[in-house]
Amino acid sequence: MIDLHTHTTISDGSYTPTELIRLAKETGLKAVAITDHDCVEGLDEAAEEAQRIGVKLIPGIEFDVRFLGRRLHVLGLNINKENETFQKIYKAYRTRKEGCLDRVFELLREMGVTVSFAEVLPFQTGGSMDRQAIAKYLVAKGYTNDMKESWGNYLDRISFLEEELLEPEAALLAIHSAGGRAFLAHCHLPIGLAGMTDSEAESFLKDLQKMGLDGMEYHYPSFTREDQERCGRFIEMFGFRKCGGTDFHGRNRPQIRIGIGEGNFVVPDEILEYVTG
Repeated sequence: MIDLHTHTTISDGSYTPTELIRLAKETGLKAVAITDHDCVEGLDEAAEEAQRIGVKLIPGIEFDVRFLGRRLHVLGLNINKENETFQKIYKAYRTRKEGCLDRVFELLREMGVTVSFAEVLPFQTGGSMDRQAIAKYLVAKGYTNDMKESWGNYLDRISFLEEELLEPEAALLAIHSAGGRAFLAHCHLPIGLAGMTDSEAESFLKDLQKMGLDGMEYHYPSFTREDQERCGRFIEMFGFRKCGGTDFHGRNRPQIRIGIGEGNFVVPDEILEYVTG
């Protein structure tokens, strides 16, 4: 049993990197990937604990990407975050995201949330500010009960500026330069291919493959049978690699358990070969 899509407190999960690795061990996972949103700052801590207790860690990231007017999530798996090109793209992107937050603060005030950069500063990770820090602030100050509410009630209602999202060419270059594989996450969602006809999705995926997309998430807890069959057709059509995971967020998505998701969900061990091979 493996899980190649999880989140820690570094982004919007409720377990620290150390706690998540321990939970993976207790659950009996063969391997686990940490894929925090636009941030790799928890990977060193996770790697140290993984080595100490004997868990295979797949270092990763989940990039927020914009392409043809659509917002996407692209997983980078089995990356070396110390790679020079990765770091150059990553740091520039984090800086751009922080520079967009004045507008977010302004619109939050219009929603009745009086907040300043200084007040949110204690909640930042990765050496720069982003919307995840604001989401944590909203929970801490009682505006929302959890991260899901922070996004649903406030942050998702504020449209993203182009600078807050990474161009697909840059995301794919960063991942490949770091020795990783790039996968389109949860393609059935609006931050995926939802609403596209098969013909539209095929054209979209063809362009992304030309840029370097390696594969798609084939195992995901909320996939219907039809979702997985559609994803499978695209994977076969383009010769994509498969990956999969629970998108575990701990208490912020309590119905999802690490490695297990909901019901009888499981990611087969052989999927690991598509990521590391």
